[in-house]
Amino acid sequence: MFREIGSVRNEADETSQILALFRDSISGILLNESESVSAYFKPKYSHYLVVHTPLNFKCSENRTEWNLRFCRNVGVSVVNLFTIKAGIAYVKGLMAVNGSKIYSILPFTSIDAEKAEKANFPEDQISRVRARVLPTVLREIKGDTILDIGSGFGTLTLEIAKNNPDSKVCGIDIHDSHTGQAQMNAEILGIQNLEFRTGSVYSLPFESNFMDSVTCFYMLHHIEDLKLALMEIKRVLKKDGILTVVEPLEHQYHNGPHLSEIEWKELFEKVGFYVETQSYEGAVAMKAKK
Repeated sequence: MFREIGSVRNEADETSQILALFRDSISGILLNESESVSAYFKPKYSHYLVVHTPLNFKCSENRTEWNLRFCRNVGVSVVNLFTIKAGIAYVKGLMAVNGSKIYSILPFTSIDAEKAEKANFPEDQISRVRARVLPTVLREIKGDTILDIGSGFGTLTLEIAKNNPDSKVCGIDIHDSHTGQAQMNAEILGIQNLEFRTGSVYSLPFESNFMDSVTCFYMLHHIEDLKLALMEIKRVLKKDGILTVVEPLEHQYHNGPHLSEIEWKELFEKVGFYVETQSYEGAVAMKAKK
């Protein structure tokens, strides 16, 4: 029987129901006073299995394996140890919200790694598409002022900030838990040229003609009034500013409007953007110039 040995410290709560956001997010593991960090975390191991309180929600039917791993009697995460500071172990990939109990921490061994290399598992289509499309798109984003809308836990916003160290970068998300966790990630990683704010794409907290570049990654298809959102984005962009967008094209987890590449282009043009598109298998990337 597992016993409680510690708890989770992060900014995630039950509104953070997109498990994919947790993958590159940082959480702290605070052990009880009777436990020693060195007893669980060793320099020779980079990854660990962590048994913790399950998430108090269920994923969609398409995510059956996620429900089995994280949403039943307990949760089990494979985490990467990032650093240890002031007795707190900071890890990436912990699928648990703030205050969750930790029951066990086990090293991910060479036996596990060997089995993982030979394992078969269903392919995550959207992750495969993102991995192929986003690195190229991110490298092309430039500007003194850059805004990432729908920033989630800030994974891509952090990449933009690292690629543009002399720029001022801001991430906007509608959930406090997302922006709080994103700010925690930035602070632990030591990235200082960005900030995260809670806000709506319908009312961005910036003056008109303020941003050199705006980005939206896999976000616009969640918006009810796309035209209003695009008009607000256009307002905050400087003359000749660039809006960079990546949107999915028909995949099983797509829960928003199913627009084709042509329909996306026509939508942007109706708002007054000049648009260039690049199609990929499963996604379309768009550069819209004000």
